[in-house]
Amino acid sequence: MKRRSPYKRVKIRTITSAEVSRDNEERWRLIAVDGRSIFRVWIVGVITEKYSGTNNYVGVKIEDGSGAILAKSWDGYLESFSQWDKVEILGQIQISEQDETVDVFITPDIIENIEDDNWFIYHKLKIIQQSQHPDREISVKSAVVEGIDLGVASLEDLKIKLKKLVKQLDQGNGVTMDEIVDKLPKIDESQIYDAITELLESGEFFEPQVGIYSIAFE
Repeated sequence: MKRRSPYKRVKIRTITSAEVSRDNEERWRLIAVDGRSIFRVWIVGVITEKYSGTNNYVGVKIEDGSGAILAKSWDGYLESFSQWDKVEILGQIQISEQDETVDVFITPDIIENIEDDNWFIYHKLKIIQQSQHPDREISVKSAVVEGIDLGVASLEDLKIKLKKLVKQLDQGNGVTMDEIVDKLPKIDESQIYDAITELLESGEFFEPQVGIYSIAFE
């Protein structure tokens, strides 16, 4: 089964500075400055503008200090979010062309409000880690539940716990993010996403569907 590309933590500038091109099959591709294709992204920022239109269209402009990009939905998913909300978005890059103008935007798979500004710092640290120090571990520590025992000492410990949990819960159709979060109430969802992303990158997890996880090998 083909493994989906994991979400990559990026600054918005990484998206807006990337080159839009077509591959050999005339499909749109977004190529970053370092030559990598950008498919699924993980950003944090502030909603500075909100738009609405026909057919349940809602668009929000997200800024993170490095740039700005639109997130769009046609299913009402963004309706509950407001201008100046601080948000975290995991979504897919979309590229469209109209009247010779190419539009790059994000369709969110997951969007959540950020209640603690420390997550902006954590996000930046993770970007630095994955780009400059891929082997350096950032310890798991929740700013939201400061002082409470998370049950794990590091990101590596959390990955081990997730593999055991998914193996235990999977009845053949995979395990949803909600099921995982329910079983790990002391750990912040952002940290769980980090660990799952690394497990996807290593090939130890795969997604039969978006947001559903299974073990690929042990």
